[in-house]
Amino acid sequence: MQLMIRIVTYEPQYKQDFIQLNKQWIETWFRLEQSDLDTFAHIDDNIIGHGGQIFLAIDESRQVVGCCALKPHPESDCHELAKMAVSPDAQGKGIGRQLGEALLDYARSHDVKRIFLEGNTRLEASIALYRKLGFKEILLKNNAYERCDILMELCLENKTATIRPIEQEDQKPLARVIRSVFEEYGAPLVNTVYDDSRTWHIWKSLQDVNAGYWVINEDSEVMGGCGFYPTEGLPEGYVELVKFYLSPKVRGKGYGSKLFSLVINEARKAGYTHLYIESFPEFADAVKMYARHGFVKLPSRLGHSGHTATTIHMVLSL
Repeated sequence: MQLMIRIVTYEPQYKQDFIQLNKQWIETWFRLEQSDLDTFAHIDDNIIGHGGQIFLAIDESRQVVGCCALKPHPESDCHELAKMAVSPDAQGKGIGRQLGEALLDYARSHDVKRIFLEGNTRLEASIALYRKLGFKEILLKNNAYERCDILMELCLENKTATIRPIEQEDQKPLARVIRSVFEEYGAPLVNTVYDDSRTWHIWKSLQDVNAGYWVINEDSEVMGGCGFYPTEGLPEGYVELVKFYLSPKVRGKGYGSKLFSLVINEARKAGYTHLYIESFPEFADAVKMYARHGFVKLPSRLGHSGHTATTIHMVLSL
């Protein structure tokens, strides 16, 4: 189950937490190098003082369980994602992803154009996370750490995604995005959208029914989608909001909110009176968003979606 985590920015009270979390993973896998010691000794000068930022993950008991830094490199007009660490007891719960997304949101809002990172391929989970965040491997050169054997880069260009109705050729890439989100969050994989064969045929399922589905497309790549569908067994006037999942590459840019509002309005125009949704505690952020839009929790499921593993059921009056 995903922990309830707050992401906060740096304050002096968190200095030792930042240092200790990083010392822990570095000394477990490698050894502390002079570059590490310099960073720890000059946090204010080297990171905060030059317009960078440190992000910390705080759990429900107010313990710091993760961190990462956006370190400026004024001499080369770029920034570095550095010193990402998650406490061993908190790993595998999506905290690294939350930290990374917070860092990228901050970078975009501060007009950062390019971010690089130095890593080690022995740390397979971290490399996989960086790839999900959009980083790509580049030629290794001038690395600051002996332990570094991979250099990665993310260019934050002002790309514009579009929202459009699903097309037949979108079905397979969309299914892959949906399934990857389940894996990313550790949500149940059985008796859910994940193992439902219909997930691979969303466009086909919309034919000849009062339904709709829209995808987010960026650079000709499907990045997620959302729609509504008259699930069997729902009360009259009810329709289900279905398959609302986004790639990490487009989160935090406002596209999810636009897509969500579009689907609500289109369901209303289609003549439906209520919008029903099924979800999981693992998708806590999404559930909070549903509540902000007026969805209320139900004591039990409605209809026969076949996704019997879902444990959260909500409805919105249109």
